[in-house]
Amino acid sequence: MKDSFPNIRFFFLGLLFSLPIFWGANLAQKNLEETLFWDKVAFDPSILSAQASQEIELAKILPVKKTDILPLDLKAESAISFLVKKDKSQKVLFRKEADKPLPIASLTKLMTALVVLENYKLSQMVEIDKQAAEEEGKTGFFRKGEVFSVRDLLYSSLIESSNDSVVALVDLIGEEGFVDLMNSEAKRIGLKNTYFFNPTGLDPDADQEKTNLSTARDLAVLARYLFEKEPFVWETSLISQFDLYTPNGIFHHKIINTNELLKEIPGVLGGKTGWTPQAKGCLLLIVKAPKNNGIIINVVLGSPDRFGEMKKLIQWVKDSYKW
Repeated sequence: MKDSFPNIRFFFLGLLFSLPIFWGANLAQKNLEETLFWDKVAFDPSILSAQASQEIELAKILPVKKTDILPLDLKAESAISFLVKKDKSQKVLFRKEADKPLPIASLTKLMTALVVLENYKLSQMVEIDKQAAEEEGKTGFFRKGEVFSVRDLLYSSLIESSNDSVVALVDLIGEEGFVDLMNSEAKRIGLKNTYFFNPTGLDPDADQEKTNLSTARDLAVLARYLFEKEPFVWETSLISQFDLYTPNGIFHHKIINTNELLKEIPGVLGGKTGWTPQAKGCLLLIVKAPKNNGIIINVVLGSPDRFGEMKKLIQWVKDSYKW
């Protein structure tokens, strides 16, 4: 039994001294393989272009859905996760009733902002009239006779989702004409199942009045259009707080963002919230795609927990694909 201990010691000592030789041999083998590869490339450059072509083709295919991921269960009536890659190609990563027309609450204000940006100058001054000051569900605390720039009123509309600021902007054209422009824009950019009846997204006051309707897919298309053509909308939507002053320098109120996920989810590029009793929780959020390969537009409509379900959707998409 005593004789076995020196043998064991010699065995481990031998193993210890052989490890550097083993590692060195592996490193030498790797260097040799790299040298041989580049020697081949020198004689036949098509090898390198073939490898590059394979990588380009792989990039076109990715992301690829994993096979072992459980389905995502959302309580929202409708949802979509829509990838737009850097090469402008697109892919639906998740959908649930994505083409079902539903009330969209204050997601309406995305189209309202588009019409404003296409017809007004940001520096244009707007006087708050009686109708705007008395608008239902107001959050901007605007009073009759006050004057603000279009930019400031858009800040209020897109950040704190105020309705009084929207009405003030719409009154420059008139509600009927403004809503006609909203529907014309919807057709022009290819929104197939979107219909606007008011510029705020509020539920109708009477049964005979109609509510704004859209689909998760249409809203993703609108979001992409705004991202490419009117980045002001999404830049504004990322402002967490903004101190609003009157033109003569008097503090008016602090604009606070309604989007709870701005600082919770990394890589957020823009978003818009919405809620009414009829529409329930609505949320649109744009995030960077993994490996910075484009953007992902996420929409949930008719959700009892819009922020919680949006987080679930974004995490599921990240985990369910090979990027």
